[in-house]
Amino acid sequence: MADIGFSNILTVNIAGSPLKSPEDKKLVGGWVDFGAGVPGAFQLTFRDSKKDVLAKLGVEIGVPVIIAPLSDGQGTPLITAEVTALETDYDATGTFTVIRGYDRGHRMLRQRRVAAYKNKTATEIAVELARKSGVPIGETQTTKGHYEFISQANVTDWDFVQRLADENEMVMSINSKGLFQFVKRKRAATAPAPIPPGAPTGPRASGGKSGIVLKGGEEITRCRAAVTSADQVAEVAVRGWNVTTKQSLINKVPANDNPGLEIGTTPAAVSKKFGKAELVETDTPYDTLDEVRLAAESLADDVTASFAEVEVTAHGNTELRPGVAVTLQDVGKPFEGKYTVTAARHTFGDQEHYQTFMNVSGRQWRSLYGLTSGGGGSSARLPSVANALVTDIKDPKEQGRVKLKFPWLDDMYVSDWTRTVQFGGVKGGGIISPDVDDEVLVAFDRGALDHPYVIGGLYNGVDKPDPGDVPVYDATRGKVTRRTLSDRSKNRLDLLDQSVGLQRGVRLATGDDRLTIKLDRTKTEIVIDSKGKVSIRGSGAVAINAGGNLSLNAVGSLTIRSGGPMNINAASMLSVKTGGALGMTAGAAMSFTAGVSLQMTAAINIGLQAATIKSTGLLTSNLKPVLTIGGI
Repeated sequence: MADIGFSNILTVNIAGSPLKSPEDKKLVGGWVDFGAGVPGAFQLTFRDSKKDVLAKLGVEIGVPVIIAPLSDGQGTPLITAEVTALETDYDATGTFTVIRGYDRGHRMLRQRRVAAYKNKTATEIAVELARKSGVPIGETQTTKGHYEFISQANVTDWDFVQRLADENEMVMSINSKGLFQFVKRKRAATAPAPIPPGAPTGPRASGGKSGIVLKGGEEITRCRAAVTSADQVAEVAVRGWNVTTKQSLINKVPANDNPGLEIGTTPAAVSKKFGKAELVETDTPYDTLDEVRLAAESLADDVTASFAEVEVTAHGNTELRPGVAVTLQDVGKPFEGKYTVTAARHTFGDQEHYQTFMNVSGRQWRSLYGLTSGGGGSSARLPSVANALVTDIKDPKEQGRVKLKFPWLDDMYVSDWTRTVQFGGVKGGGIISPDVDDEVLVAFDRGALDHPYVIGGLYNGVDKPDPGDVPVYDATRGKVTRRTLSDRSKNRLDLLDQSVGLQRGVRLATGDDRLTIKLDRTKTEIVIDSKGKVSIRGSGAVAINAGGNLSLNAVGSLTIRSGGPMNINAASMLSVKTGGALGMTAGAAMSFTAGVSLQMTAAINIGLQAATIKSTGLLTSNLKPVLTIGGI
């Protein structure tokens, strides 16, 4: 198959119109830069002695631009972008106007977003965010599994989708037509086989197979390749914790090779010469085995990707862009082989050939945008602690979990069910949960927004503790005098420790103070004070024992009832006194028994229908016998 070449002539379409004479003659240079994980960028430089190029071309911020090198009378699109910056530059060499811009992916970098996504796949989230940014959708592939809950923690849509891509072994990019893509990474093994000696070379010299073969001394004008054992390990491991099953999670992946490299050696081959080593990642909290597995595979890919790096300068080729599999031939061993491109820079200029600078560097940020933006990484992790407001307490698991919002972060974002610090314990401990609209202090597990923990409540200028009748501290001695556990209804438990006064001990009170139980440390007594009824009940026996005197006092009536026999026993004298009448009624026989004598000193009126008196001795009245009974 014949070689396909490209000239150094650019076809440029601005705002829907092709660049025409004489302005096309003023274009003296340009470049297009691509990097994995960052938007594509371009620059066009015009000689502009009259400073009228922008006006004649109708260029302004936001107009669309399509750039393509000319080949066989046609321009294969290299980038579909839009203008984001305009510059003028003049010195002794002349006056120049510069037009800069990015592909549509830059729109996803314009806004930081705080959002939560529930029960969605990475692909669904990526497509949703691309559409919100106005980026048209191209090819997408479905990822395995889904996120039960994941937070976009005040990072750009681009950075968040890039994170999803890394975690799911996908590639996010904008293609030459400006369409968003979210697909699996193309393996280096898909590159064509080396070309036999004497056969034609070029972009499609592989006999119709997709991919490119670049030969040293022909397409390649410069090559720098390196293979290193630095940071290579035998295996990587990622650990996590499953809250539902209360079990640790771990997944190990051998770091043997990398899908983006297929050359004369492997990461495993160079690392084993120095002994076995393992890399364990614990910086990010993971909750499920699927998350741990994907993270381990992604980490292994990161480590092995740095095993080999290539920088190639080749004759210009629009097909050289991130994600494309290429074969390098005649560059020496062990560097010959197949690679997946991670960055490409296409340059054009007066009296210069169209060239492409290609990089293979794994996920290392080598594009101009990646370097100047600090790598396109996400923002710093959240602070270790922050305040939040409780929005929901209806925990379906009844574990005291709550949902939170963070007013300092976003008005709409609401967390997933968040665990609260409790006493804990297996089938024990306790639950004291915050209430809706309470301000609480939150800690973030390793800085992750979607892993908060409520560690306590906070007072503020509106929400204040109940002042109580005992001050919190003794201003004179500088000591705490009251510690209180209370709810919103003011039902409370007070631990009192006044150095001066009677308020020492424990007090349990209802919110209306109609029922109070005091454990008085000063008087060493227990006081139950109720404005209503006090009941003591026991399903079995109830015993009240006093080491000293026992008093029962009632302002009203005092009633003692027994469902069975009632026994009143006194070790010595039993005295029953009443200010009025004393009545005793028996439903059956009534018996009075005295060990010595029985006396009644008041006047007694006895009315009987019939009486039977039995005596074994003399019956007297006023010390005189009235009746002698012979013992009948």
